[in-house]
Amino acid sequence: MTSGMGQRIADPSDPRLDDYRFLRDRDLSGARRAEGLLVGETLPIIDIMLGIPNLTRSVLTSPRLAERTAAAIAASRHPHTPHFVAEESTLASLAGFHVHRGALAIGVRSAIERHQLRSDPFLRGTLLVALDDVSNMDNVGSIFRSCAAFGVDGVLLSRHSHDPLYRKALRVSMGHALTVPFTWCDDLASSLCDLRAARPTLHVLAADASPDATSIDDACAQRACGGQDGHPPPTVLVIGAEFAGVSAAVRDGANACVRIPIAPGVDSLNAGVAAGICLHRLSQIAQK
Repeated sequence: MTSGMGQRIADPSDPRLDDYRFLRDRDLSGARRAEGLLVGETLPIIDIMLGIPNLTRSVLTSPRLAERTAAAIAASRHPHTPHFVAEESTLASLAGFHVHRGALAIGVRSAIERHQLRSDPFLRGTLLVALDDVSNMDNVGSIFRSCAAFGVDGVLLSRHSHDPLYRKALRVSMGHALTVPFTWCDDLASSLCDLRAARPTLHVLAADASPDATSIDDACAQRACGGQDGHPPPTVLVIGAEFAGVSAAVRDGANACVRIPIAPGVDSLNAGVAAGICLHRLSQIAQK
């Protein structure tokens, strides 16, 4: 049945729901990425999806969110996006987990690539981030959220970093992995070397918890007075994986290793937290 609040579906075997079937298993196996699709959860993320041209393939919600979702779709750039409505028990049986926020959407990954890279943020951006094998999905999502908050122009991802468009990483990022441009690198150290060759003034700062690394505050002070025409030089902040940190090859090619001063007896900070603190410091320099 179709109404102004979506197409009500009572039968879990309805083929219109095929994109949502075994959703958790397909996510965990990587099949969703191989299919060229992504999954958005929660209405705020779906709102962002609906604002990106040709991204949203369909939306599925519980009855309690049907009216709000229908209004969001009607007000979006894509008012004819298919909207299905099913009971929460049906959503759970389809997805393989309890969809406690009652809203899912299927997106087409290629639309993100076209939308994000319509300009070249890596050759023009003033503040960039590189993730060196950051494989924890929560850290990746958190870092993308910080990137949006502090005006990062683009993110470079090493091939073993976690997919920022994976459902949970996207949720942790609050949907900002859809809006902050990113690209994948087969060899991050080589890609950074190529970027520095194209942009000779580019500074690469590698986050490092070791005591002999430069304080992020000192690095920011140097950056503030180290540019041309009164502007700080373009900068890439490299964040490494928990425990392993930034790889030796990337550290060797960096201008400096930077650390966040912390209390004695504390080994280090979570990668997502550390990235947020460093980006806050760097963004303050860019605004002066």
